[in-house]
Amino acid sequence: MRATTSGLRNLIFDLDETLVLLPVDWSIVYSDIGRLLGREVKSFVATLPMLWGSDMYWRVSRLVEEYELKSLDRLVVLDDSPSIVRKLGEYYRLSITSLQSRKVIENVLTIMGVRELFDILVSREDRPTRREQIRLVLATGGYEASETMMVGDRVNDVVSALGNGCRAALVVRKKSELENLKKLGLEQKTLTVRSLKELYEVLKRRG
Repeated sequence: MRATTSGLRNLIFDLDETLVLLPVDWSIVYSDIGRLLGREVKSFVATLPMLWGSDMYWRVSRLVEEYELKSLDRLVVLDDSPSIVRKLGEYYRLSITSLQSRKVIENVLTIMGVRELFDILVSREDRPTRREQIRLVLATGGYEASETMMVGDRVNDVVSALGNGCRAALVVRKKSELENLKKLGLEQKTLTVRSLKELYEVLKRRG
């Protein structure tokens, strides 16, 4: 755990694999997207920016949304995230950036019982990359980047946050993400935690 948390006012959360787990079978989704595009697809994150601005973007988005909505009845809440979010909401302004659809985000937050705590929701309908999503939250909320922290489970969340001048917290769900963080030399700039509970304890202690 390295990054400072003093002066922090805003928290931007990723959704899937950070607050909850959407049990989507991505191998099937990639296969369906591949048939639609006529080529092999290995990453949704990499595919979205390439399609942005085209009719195909929305076709792919709607296709994926069908799988996301079907997975909601098997939604897994991680780290007692609703309780953690409620506690953090007493001290920070909260937002969501997610590559899920807006409808899915709304449904998930409603299931968690925390929809009213989030001021800004940015979905893939709004922007196709995490970096652009964070930038949109900053602009929409009038947030100072230096007072804002992105909380996610992927190194891409960290890189995107730092690229916007924000602070970053990595919830380590996969050892490979921590290893990638080290390879990029970003450990000193990133708050690394093993769970959302640990994140809360750190922010509570340093806030």
